[in-house]
Amino acid sequence: MFVGRKRELAYLEERFNRERPELLILYGRRRIGKTELTKEFLREKRGIYYLAEKLPERLQLKKLSEKVIDFFREEIISEFTDWEMLFKYLASKRDRYVLVIDEFPYIIEREPELITVFQKGWDEYLSKSRVLLILTGSSISIMENSFLNYKSPLYGRRTGQVFLNQFSFGEINDFFEKKLEFDDLLKIWGTLGGVPFYLEQFDDNLDYYGNVKEKIFDQGEILFAEAEFILNEELREPRNYFAILRAISLGKRKLGEILNETGIDKSSIMKYISVLNLLGIVEKEVPAGEDAMKSKKGLYRIADNFFRFYFRYVFYYKDLILTDQKEMALKILRDTESQFFALTYEDLARSMANYFSQSRYFEIGRWWDRKTEIDLVGIDKEEKRILFGEVKWSGKAVGTDILRNLREKGNLSQWSNFEKIQYVIFSRSGFTEALMNEAKSDRSIILVHGTKRVV
Repeated sequence: MFVGRKRELAYLEERFNRERPELLILYGRRRIGKTELTKEFLREKRGIYYLAEKLPERLQLKKLSEKVIDFFREEIISEFTDWEMLFKYLASKRDRYVLVIDEFPYIIEREPELITVFQKGWDEYLSKSRVLLILTGSSISIMENSFLNYKSPLYGRRTGQVFLNQFSFGEINDFFEKKLEFDDLLKIWGTLGGVPFYLEQFDDNLDYYGNVKEKIFDQGEILFAEAEFILNEELREPRNYFAILRAISLGKRKLGEILNETGIDKSSIMKYISVLNLLGIVEKEVPAGEDAMKSKKGLYRIADNFFRFYFRYVFYYKDLILTDQKEMALKILRDTESQFFALTYEDLARSMANYFSQSRYFEIGRWWDRKTEIDLVGIDKEEKRILFGEVKWSGKAVGTDILRNLREKGNLSQWSNFEKIQYVIFSRSGFTEALMNEAKSDRSIILVHGTKRVV
């Protein structure tokens, strides 16, 4: 079953209908659905799909040649002896068609000089043809260096690009036959993120804990080793990356704390953190409104939900899983999940803040100093508008005391320049009648139960 991606499909369709040569770059992390998207796009198109492999150049050319010759059904050619011959042949076709080369980095990583061959092939032949050429890649660093780096021979050749993101929280329900309650969806999203392949591994017939036990806490399952597989495939010196992610998962979020926990040399650690940031796994968090480059309050966090869960509950407790003590690992999850998923709910709330406030806060994040912490602050300096928010993953209804406390935090002197103030409270378990009544009489107050606005 193909789910979602309507915007991306519409973009590819629009490019196809232009009837002119296109070189599109489609990239994103492994398992994000690049192959499924291109195959869905090709379903009603004249097109060739080729999945590159880690093969020598000669075999790579041979296998692609076979695909091309079989598609055009011309028996006069048995094989292309070089890339130029292939490009020249493709450029000779008069009808509009699509050529997808999936995992393009596999072609150039063994023979980097081939990138120049593709540049020449595009400049001299394909740029004058009727092809829509889509090159996909999971290695984000290789794709960006190959096409977005001005030093690359292919720089400036692309006519468009799509970075494929994870599915949003609101889209993941489509992966399950049963419509799930908010609690279950939040836990699934906080565990797997919005990666299609991961979501497809969960079984509709199992509850959340059953799925974690059978699909993650099992050394024979794909998800058990997935995070380490990705890091081993994508990175050199993966042990250092494991050490950094383990440290952050244990709450070592300041740079000095990570250095002390990992023992990695200070001159090298920022290189590793920068790579994890490029991959979308780790990000630096600073108080809302502060410059990330200048702030001295920066904290590092695992931004990817699946990696956050993996390094908190799988990597650290792997010995329990490997010695058949899955129930013990599951008990640790149950005992600590409130704090873990409270942070997931905060992330979700910040992503929905503009929607519920019906405003445009260009800076949204957590805010803190030595004495105070605010779950959500949204800032619009042009309109002198500010949003203060509280997020509660609690089992009881939120009352007026939480609103009163939030207002007190918002009265700090650094917010005095803002003229328009809004308050938003997200609650897993709803609100007391008193708070509901107060919000109904004050339009600056927004109450959200789960992901549904109630006032």
